[in-house]
Amino acid sequence: MFQQMRRRLALWYVGVTAVLLLVFALAGYGYVQTTLSERIDDTLDHVAEVVVATLPSEPPQGPTDVAEDRVALEWFAPTGERLWSTLDMTVVPRLHPGVWRETVTLSGDEAIRQVTQPVYRQGQLLGYLRVSHPWFEVTKPVRQLLVDLTVAGLVALALVAGAGWFLSGLAMAPVRQSYQRLEQFTADASHELRSPLASLQMNWELLHSQYPQHPQVQAMGGLLQRLSRLVDDLLFLARQDTQGVAAVEPCPLDALVMEVTQEQAGLAQAQGVKLHLELPTLENPDTLTVWGNYSQLGRLLTNVIRNAWQYTPSGGQVWVRLQPQGDSLTVTVQDTGVGIDPAELPRVFDRFYRVDRARGASGGSGLGLAIAQSIVQAHQGTLHLTSQPGQGTLVTLTLPRFKGLTHQGSADRR
Repeated sequence: MFQQMRRRLALWYVGVTAVLLLVFALAGYGYVQTTLSERIDDTLDHVAEVVVATLPSEPPQGPTDVAEDRVALEWFAPTGERLWSTLDMTVVPRLHPGVWRETVTLSGDEAIRQVTQPVYRQGQLLGYLRVSHPWFEVTKPVRQLLVDLTVAGLVALALVAGAGWFLSGLAMAPVRQSYQRLEQFTADASHELRSPLASLQMNWELLHSQYPQHPQVQAMGGLLQRLSRLVDDLLFLARQDTQGVAAVEPCPLDALVMEVTQEQAGLAQAQGVKLHLELPTLENPDTLTVWGNYSQLGRLLTNVIRNAWQYTPSGGQVWVRLQPQGDSLTVTVQDTGVGIDPAELPRVFDRFYRVDRARGASGGSGLGLAIAQSIVQAHQGTLHLTSQPGQGTLVTLTLPRFKGLTHQGSADRR
């Protein structure tokens, strides 16, 4: 759990840094490209102004000297016909009257920047002067800048990833210590409570043997059972958080579902609720096997099925179904109970959270579904609830299927 939180925190560091680097890189790239483009345009505008200012009242018959390096001049007649040019190219771009500033791609990566200016004398169009400059003075440094920014960004992200992992470890250290202290306290407290609870249970049994019908003695027995179950649940959660799944083995889920359902059927019948079990008929029972801890999976199914009949009024029914779905096995537990308000569903797996008042029941510690969720997650499965008040509840449990058995091995184990 802490490793996952640490990874998420480190990813947040890297993600935020990546976004900031991208913003600054795009801003720097745009600024450099705009600056270089404006410098080329300013040069072309300046040359055009100087040449136009020195032209006579008649069209020039030949090239004019230009002081700027790599700047070429072209003269076009009012009809658009090119009269002369200093542009050293076999293919010269056509004149586009009305487009006074453009970038023209000649072939491949070769491009030029052009500024066209109409020349008037005494109100008459004398012709068009077009000033050109190679565009590689912009594209070449911009491309190199893009490469440099990419390399620098990747290096920076790698450094930030290392720093983020280190800092997330430092940030999680006190949280981990506090959580471990809390887990240790819960485990120690639950363990220490076992001895006085056992002593109380013995005293209650002695008292119950003398006064079996006394209401206070019966109430005391119920409280002792609830307290013992609470201590067991707390100790289980503390061990589950620290140790995870222990002693895993191939588990026949159909046999486990049948066993738990039969155990709960008598208790449910005493409350007036009938349990129905539906198992698939398959030629190869090995397809109904999962990889996990048999005891924990039994506890998981017990909590889910017990919750179903406990919150179902007398005369209601509960259906337990096992179905294979692809690479997974799905157990659904559907009841005709009082249901749960949809607003309560996101919190039903929280520890000690109870919706008993809304469901019209009492008792319980609010740990049953929290334990079930913990076991499911440790077995790489999912647990999902859907419910509506007055329409019952549907619990869907999905576990990955184990495929490493033979039919004979499964039959021997059963």
